[in-house]
Parts: sequence; C-alpha cells; structure tokens
Amino acid sequence: MINSKNFKWIFMGTCLLLGILLLVKVRTILGPFFLAFALAYLLNPLVEGLERYGISRNRSVALVSSLIIAVLATTIFIIVPIIYNELSKLAVVLPNTMQLITERIEGFREQFKATGLPSRVVLVLDQHLGQGEVIMADRLNLFLVNLPNTFSTITLYILSPVITLYLLADWKRLGDGFFRVIPQRRRMEWRRLWQDINHVIRQFVHGNLVVAVIVGILVGVGVKLVGMEYALLIGLICGFFDLIPYFGPLIGAIPSVLLTLTKSSAMALKVALVILIVQQLEGNIISPKLMGDSVGLHPIWIVFSILAGGEIAGFWGMFLAVPLAAIIRVVFSHIYFKLVSSKI
Repeated sequence: MINSKNFKWIFMGTCLLLGILLLVKVRTILGPFFLAFALAYLLNPLVEGLERYGISRNRSVALVSSLIIAVLATTIFIIVPIIYNELSKLAVVLPNTMQLITERIEGFREQFKATGLPSRVVLVLDQHLGQGEVIMADRLNLFLVNLPNTFSTITLYILSPVITLYLLADWKRLGDGFFRVIPQRRRMEWRRLWQDINHVIRQFVHGNLVVAVIVGILVGVGVKLVGMEYALLIGLICGFFDLIPYFGPLIGAIPSVLLTLTKSSAMALKVALVILIVQQLEGNIISPKLMGDSVGLHPIWIVFSILAGGEIAGFWGMFLAVPLAAIIRVVFSHIYFKLVSSKI
C-alpha cells in the first residue's frame, strides 16, 4: 500500500521526468525562453528598486518594458544593420584575405625549412602549420555557410523581451511557488542558500557585464580612431569574450586581429596595440574599481574551472564555468556548516 508521502514523491518524480523529456523534445525553441529568464533575473532588481520608491509593481514593469523596447529598437534599427553591413563586406573580402594568409604561411614554411633546423623539428612545425591552415579554411567556410542561418535564428529571439515582461510581472509569484514545493521545515534553509547564490551571481554578472561593455566601447572607439573598418563588430567580439576571465581577452583578440588582416598587416598591428592598451586599462583600473573579488574564488580555482568547463562543454563551458564554480562553492559551504552544526 502506497502512503500519501510516498505517492507525493512518486508524483513529483514522474512530473519531473516528463518535464525533462518534454524539454529535450522541444530543445530547439528553448533559447528565447532561457534568454527571457536571464533578462528577467537581471532586470528584477531594477523593478524592485522602483518599487522601493513607491511605484507599483505593474508600473515598475511598464517602465522597465519601455527601457527594453528602447534598447530593442536601437538594436534592430541601428546596430543590426551596421553589423549586417560589416559582415556582408567581410564575407566578400575574406576569401581573398585567406588566400593571402595561405600564401604567407606557405612562404614561411619554405623559409624555416631552409634554416638548418633538425629535420624532426622542421617536420613537426610543417605539420602543425598545415593543420592550422586547414582549420582556418574550414572555419571560414563554416562561417560563410552559417551566416544566413545565424540571422534567421536571431529573429526567433525577438520573442524574448515579450516573455521577459510576463516573467517580471509574476516573478514573486514564481519564486513563492518554487519554495512551496519544499517541505516547511527545510524552507528557511533553502531560502538562505538561494540568497547566497543570488548574491554571488548578481555580483559576478553585473560586474562582468559593466566591465565587458566598457571594454567593448573602448576597443570599438579605438579601432575606429586608427581608421579600421568593422569597429562595431570588433568591439562586440572583444566585449563579449571579455566576459570569460583571464582567457577571454586573448580569445577575443585573435579573431579581431585576423579581421584586420583583410586590410593590411600594419592595420593589424595598430588594432592589436589598441586591444593591448584597453586590456591593460581593464586589468589595472577598470576591473579592480568595479568588481574586486566578485565571486570569492582563488585565481587558481578560477583558471581550473575555466579549463575544466572548456574541456567538458567547449566555449559555453568556459563562459559559464566561473559562476557555476561560485555556486558550487556556496552549496558546499552550506552543506559543510550544516554537517558541522549537526555535530555540535
């Protein structure tokens, strides 16, 4: 005979399993919903701040929605056309640039073959240069093939701001509904755990977003000042990859400098210098002022988590590694103090 408590857990487990199966089945359309949840999570403090000034929840959401509409309109009518124009021009000149790079690589291979290096060293270097050439050509072809599909996929995410507004309007109700599932005696512990996780995530996300935006703007302006095209695209690339600690600036600098090779080697050197100066400003002035120790992790653990995330899930693993490591640290801290307190 199944008692009511066992039936409750069986029912919840069955619902969870069916929910996971449903999400797997419709995973291709989940992107806008995940983005909407992330936007609602980031914008909810702004709504709550307006509420503290005596503005009702609905009016606060309406004000935030006006902000979303303004940003969306600016993106659609100003930024997207510029990016599309830059990518279109890039798609035209990239094949010739890749041909030029290939010729230079071939010339370099012939030069170091005549340097008198040991034959084994020459063979290894030649193999790696050949592999690099093939990888660059494959990535170029993949980029050109997926360019139209990328823009068609982006249009699906126009739904995200609308979903965000519904989530913001019912954010408190959704949170209360989640905690009602947890047994009453454990509810306070889960609330404290969520508060600590929430604090760490907000510190990391808000600090990193502000720093990344500043880096992207500075790089874009600097690239424009030295006379390079694709300033907006390069700024977006550097700003986006700057969200990855330590390795992000280097990952963003490589494609940015490669883009400038479509013009000249001298321009590539100028853009590399701009990126280097901005990264020095970011590392020595901007980040220490705005972030400090945002996640409470030792640099060794941050590096390890980024490398482990990249090994497990590629780019997105590196992108999410540090906040996930911070969440794991908070969870283990709560478990540790729970175990210690139970023995006292």
